[in-house]
Amino acid sequence: MPSIDKYIENKDFVAWALGDDSFNDYWKQYLDQHPEESEDIEAAKSFVQKTSVKDPYFSVQREKELWDQISAKVVPSKTTKTVSMQWWKYAAAVVVLGFMISFYFQYFVPSNHVEIAHKGYTKDVDLPDGSKVALNAESTISFNKSEFSKERLIELKGEAFFEVEKGTLFQVQSEKGNVTVLGTSFNIYSRNDKWTVECFSGKVLVEDRAGKSVTLTKGEGVAYKDGDFVSLHTKGKLPSWKQGIFTYQNETLEEVFQEVQRQFDVRIIYKNPKVQHLRFTGTITNKSLETTLEVISKTMGINYQINKEKKEVEISM
Repeated sequence: MPSIDKYIENKDFVAWALGDDSFNDYWKQYLDQHPEESEDIEAAKSFVQKTSVKDPYFSVQREKELWDQISAKVVPSKTTKTVSMQWWKYAAAVVVLGFMISFYFQYFVPSNHVEIAHKGYTKDVDLPDGSKVALNAESTISFNKSEFSKERLIELKGEAFFEVEKGTLFQVQSEKGNVTVLGTSFNIYSRNDKWTVECFSGKVLVEDRAGKSVTLTKGEGVAYKDGDFVSLHTKGKLPSWKQGIFTYQNETLEEVFQEVQRQFDVRIIYKNPKVQHLRFTGTITNKSLETTLEVISKTMGINYQINKEKKEVEISM
């Protein structure tokens, strides 16, 4: 059992083992890179698929409470062997995993279909009505697949470019507000406190949570700042990220490196926290990590060191 615990404690793995095909690309690449783990992965999948409980409630807090309760009840005597403790640990893991599985089925299957572009990847999604969505790295959409023809409603976390077929109202909900269209193409960026919408064809209605709205036509965009919409000019037929280009105007290096982490699936480590607050103006691409870091380092006068084995980049001044 110890050889598979890193999988059964991974929520993405659990979702994949239960049939969520949005994780197929990630785990296929993982298996290609780690063929020696294929038997452990199959064993973990089997373990997940055979585990079930009736209680539908699960949360991080609930998981902690369960572990605390279990730990309090397991008081080994002086003669208790280590293997006994291991048995209790994995018996408890079955309980916790069962809550995770029930939570997953309650909230994601079958009403909500989820599509995910993991770090280091983009993903093209064909919607049931023929519309298309291109997800930027580390972005997610969810929608009711069976009812989509009746209500074209999507929830977005991250960034995505939409090409919408004409038909009934098509609405994209994100943290800051909604975008509503009939048939058009547009891009939405919704991460942390930043929300921008760009219209590339047709017309879109952008509305915040307070009901304030603005209508955009081709070539127009807005950024949402301090509760108001600020106009942007949109060029071309596609958002720049679809071409692998990311342009920044006086943005913090922290925000720039967040995109680097998403595009290349690496972890940025700052040796000096001051680096994060430096301001960057320039353009980078997602074609090469080394080239991107060279552009940033030469522009900003900073240093970097790549650890390919750990997939980490150390930044220093």
